[in-house]
Amino acid sequence: MRERNMLKVFATVIGLIWLISGCGSQEGARSPLPSKVGPQGEVLVVCSDAVWEGEVGDTIRKILQRPYAVLPQMYAETYEPMFDLVHKNRHEFNKFWKPHRNIIDIEIADRVDTQEPTVVFYTEKYSRGQIYIEGKARTRRELAAKFAERANEMVSLLNDVEVKRTTYVTKLSVDEVIQREINKVWGVDLLIPMGSFGVRIDTSFTWIDRQLTRFRGSDNHDVQEGFFIHSEPYIGPEQFTLDHLLARRDELTKRYVSGPTENSYMQIERRLIPSYEEILFKGGFAAEVRGLWRMENDFMGGPYYSLTFYDEPNTRLITVEGYAYAPYFDKRQYMREVEGIVKSVSLLGDDKTGVVE
Repeated sequence: MRERNMLKVFATVIGLIWLISGCGSQEGARSPLPSKVGPQGEVLVVCSDAVWEGEVGDTIRKILQRPYAVLPQMYAETYEPMFDLVHKNRHEFNKFWKPHRNIIDIEIADRVDTQEPTVVFYTEKYSRGQIYIEGKARTRRELAAKFAERANEMVSLLNDVEVKRTTYVTKLSVDEVIQREINKVWGVDLLIPMGSFGVRIDTSFTWIDRQLTRFRGSDNHDVQEGFFIHSEPYIGPEQFTLDHLLARRDELTKRYVSGPTENSYMQIERRLIPSYEEILFKGGFAAEVRGLWRMENDFMGGPYYSLTFYDEPNTRLITVEGYAYAPYFDKRQYMREVEGIVKSVSLLGDDKTGVVE
């Protein structure tokens, strides 16, 4: 009997050892991925110095360091690029860098899997919410051509994910009181960051103001983000044209958005033509506009982002807009945050938030 009990104990111990060792050998598969690392808007490129300094590196820089769309200094010598690039060699690509938020991994080799040049997009290879782009080819020229071919896809993917990441951060701290008021007045959900103030909330025009303080140099500086909501009955497709959207915005901001000095009001900066794009937004048609605004009879100005979509149940067009005023800072970070908040809008009952970590 004693020997039988000893055998049972022995078998139990062996089983536990096997279970622990088995779990340990599959830690990567069973454990959740770590959080991503790296500053907003940064892309890590992994390749040799020769590849980085040659035509592949030149192509990637041309694609990802183009000016960020419609910012005040986009045509100046010191423009803000779409992304900041960091280069690392293969031997430097260690556990510190592998969880980076955005990675482009480049291999030039003559192998079975590189006979055809490929650029493949992956998610969450080494960390949660990560974008991992793998480029392979036999020659640098072939891979440079393949990156150029998929340039728009790459920029769209990386920018869209960066915008959605800001939405995830915003969702961690929201003003539920203002959100409920917007639910009631407009019949839509919209993320409203904590620290916002409802300047005007009604069906003719809604203006939400958010005042921030950021440190630079030896002083604190004010940063302003603002959001508008307005609508109009849907009559026909001409309401989606750029001319109509710009004219309507100027009409409403002249009436409702006054500046700090007497007789000042917000208008579109017409010297730089806003960009216009028709997009698919949460399963329906929408128009997005990126442009610059200025205060008539004052010196304020900055970028704005506008989204107009069709609210079929109520036969109306809803426009949600956001703008930034940050004279002492780069604008890219704030405009991605503004765009993320604008794109968080959804009709009540629609849970397509598009929020990612």
